[in-house]
Amino acid sequence: MKKVISAVLAAAALLLCGCAKTETSVPSGMKLASVEAVDYYMYVPNDWIIADQDGVTAAYVSLTDKSNVTCACYTIQNEAVFDIPADRAEGEADGVTYAKNYWTGYASQLQASLPGFTLISGPAATLLNGQPAVRCRYSARMSDVDYTFEMVICVRERMFTYLLTYTAESARFDANLPSFESIVTEFVFQTGVLK
Repeated sequence: MKKVISAVLAAAALLLCGCAKTETSVPSGMKLASVEAVDYYMYVPNDWIIADQDGVTAAYVSLTDKSNVTCACYTIQNEAVFDIPADRAEGEADGVTYAKNYWTGYASQLQASLPGFTLISGPAATLLNGQPAVRCRYSARMSDVDYTFEMVICVRERMFTYLLTYTAESARFDANLPSFESIVTEFVFQTGVLK
């Protein structure tokens, strides 16, 4: 009897795991960059190079142009992220407020660690796969090179923060920005339980 129950439970688990992810088709001219261990699909242009990173989806333009896009997911540990200011903009989604609060803490860390950190724009409300998010642009100087960064921050389920970041030498930033826009547009959160 125990063997029968174990077999039924194992079959049910396999069935649930096998169909839990939301399937999505690969957009034309793009390829899947994210691995199975994450709960989103991130697509990049076909000619980009996918980098093998532990827990972070990453891809860069070419061997000569290291402009890149990464996506990292973090568990939120700071309760201040969820503080809803009494004077917040009317009609602003809680998710936007959460992402703005996350950015405030993150920006202070960037300012302390990146030489010449300068906020260019944001945080501005946007959407990531239909979810409330914010978008920020900033610059910094590292190893005598000026870099520009574009970041989309999305807080989901009051537990997870997704940081989708485009990094490029400032001189190359505009050239690859359309590719980043496509990556953001085609980004898809999975639903259900991970495989």
